[in-house]
Amino acid sequence: MDLKKIIKNLNYTEIIGDTDKEISGITFNSNNAVQDSLFVAIPGFKKDGQDYIKHAIEKGSVAVISSRKIEKIPGITQVIVEDPRIALAHASYIFFDKPSRKLKITGITGTNGKTTTTFLVDSMLKSAGFNTSFITTIKSSISGNPVRFDRTTPEALELNDFFKNSIKKDATHTTMEVSSHAVDLHRIDFMDFETFVFTNLTQDHLDYHENMENYFNTKKKLFISKYRDIFKCKNAVINIDDFYGQMLYRQTDLETITFSVKTKEADLFAENIICDTNGIKMDILFKGKRFTDISSPLSGYFNVYNILAAAGAAISHGLGDENIRKGAESDTEIRGRFEKINGIDDFTVIVDYAHTPDGLENVLMTAKSLLKNGARLISVFGCGGDRDKGKRPKMGKIAGDISDYIIITSDNPRSEEPQSIIEMIEEGVREAGNTCYLKISDRKKAILNALETARKDDIVIIAGKGHEDYQEFLGKRIHFSDQEIVKEWNSRNRGVK
Repeated sequence: MDLKKIIKNLNYTEIIGDTDKEISGITFNSNNAVQDSLFVAIPGFKKDGQDYIKHAIEKGSVAVISSRKIEKIPGITQVIVEDPRIALAHASYIFFDKPSRKLKITGITGTNGKTTTTFLVDSMLKSAGFNTSFITTIKSSISGNPVRFDRTTPEALELNDFFKNSIKKDATHTTMEVSSHAVDLHRIDFMDFETFVFTNLTQDHLDYHENMENYFNTKKKLFISKYRDIFKCKNAVINIDDFYGQMLYRQTDLETITFSVKTKEADLFAENIICDTNGIKMDILFKGKRFTDISSPLSGYFNVYNILAAAGAAISHGLGDENIRKGAESDTEIRGRFEKINGIDDFTVIVDYAHTPDGLENVLMTAKSLLKNGARLISVFGCGGDRDKGKRPKMGKIAGDISDYIIITSDNPRSEEPQSIIEMIEEGVREAGNTCYLKISDRKKAILNALETARKDDIVIIAGKGHEDYQEFLGKRIHFSDQEIVKEWNSRNRGVK
């Protein structure tokens, strides 16, 4: 594509060099630069793309978008902008021929429930016969073919490429998680959405946003008219049982479907709810009238909200009650989301991604409600390093209030000392007055201790990592899977080689 066309409406401050040249591709990673490519020097958290411009040119780039000029190089065009991330989003949207316009895209945002809701929406769309693609924290797919990304919401270049490939594979609908980082870092700028879904907002990512007000205001951009030229959308689906959801509902300019389990004034309301380890049964009312009954294999009361959110999105796409019911019924267990480890006879082990105060409370309360008389709830969890430190004692207190026995351990300590993170969690456990706990920084030993301690009918919750198959320490990442540890232990105890 001609460089002039790519930068035609770009808000640049200066152009150095010839813009009459054909661009073969765009990249923000100099290692991926090819002959006649455009390199966008975006700033990162640890490295600045500005430092890799020369490497991109050596690899074949003939044009560069950046925030600062470099020395003039013959044959190289420099486009100087205030924010290269916005420029990357704009250039990608144009280069791939505005692919989001040709898809009906649902964006799921919120602190908890994004992944499960995405899977549910995709399942409902498939039940209606649509060819789909989706992007989640766990996995991504185009027409059933796996696609790999490194982030919850990929960079704008990767997203537009994904949409273009979805169209090539005849997909008509895409469902994706939208993180607050993605909004703030312009990863979804200029894209066309059919529906935005708001699940909830609770404490998380405050290492980045600093406070809940900033966190909410970032999410809010998707739902208010002030930013509609950047985040194009038609519909909203909003949880009005959530405090921030109520504020969004009052402020949004989008055609809105609300959902709730507390008030029948919501458009979607769940009643006659039955939750157990076998799944969820409930009835859904839509605008005061019985809409459909649901029988889902998903466990956990929090999944009632996820099903309602997905149903709202499905309705916004024109799906009927039968598609929603079948989609909810056919959805299989989602890895690391209240995932029961099969094959253990005496007690129950559940692995969950819960890594926020609200997420941990939801999981533990759900597990507590499933306990038989005299059985115990055993929780194993930690908190990530280099992330919001304020949630650590809060999560400790939640575990202390709800669990019968707690093992505080490591999550992804990253550059922090695991023991210092554990001690911050311990403060909350002590505040709850719970003295039945251990501190074991080695996560494998912590899990094994819980399994060896568990008695008949107990429930063991292993929280924090869910689907992740690694642990991050200072300067390294090792393979680690909660599920594998449990299954290996169970095999040994059963005498299976």
